Amino acid sequence: MSRKIVIDSCDDFHRLEGQRIVNSEPVTITAEGIQDFCRGTGNEEWIHWDEERCKASPFGALVAPGLYLPALFPSLFWQAMEINLAHMIVKGIDGIRILKPVTVGSRIRCRATIDKVLDRDSGIEVHYGIRFSFADTGEAAAVATFINRYWD
Repeated sequence: MSRKIVIDSCDDFHRLEGQRIVNSEPVTITAEGIQDFCRGTGNEEWIHWDEERCKASPFGALVAPGLYLPALFPSLFWQAMEINLAHMIVKGIDGIRILKPVTVGSRIRCRATIDKVLDRDSGIEVHYGIRFSFADTGEAAAVATFINRYWD
């Protein structure tokens, strides 16, 4: 794994605007990971649980819920980033688009850029452009924008 990007001030984000900050190694999607996520969210849809029924479906395997990939982002983000600011809040996620079903055994790669940095009365607002792709084809599985606020 490459060296972490270290953020010591809000100005550091401005210097990174437009740059890729996360380029993860592939993550293999497992039944256990999908089902742990579903347990935590109370999702009992058969497509996440019934392996035999899924084998006979057009997908051929258990399918990850739509919010599963965005939920993986924080762990991948913190593998790449070290932020040494006093305050941070997650403002939200904007425009999640699920482009292709992700099934057990898929290998997913995450790439993120700092799309824009907006100055606020106190601190900054950072918009992260996130793309989850299939590692073997490069085809996009999902895209989203995450928005965080930071201040010293």
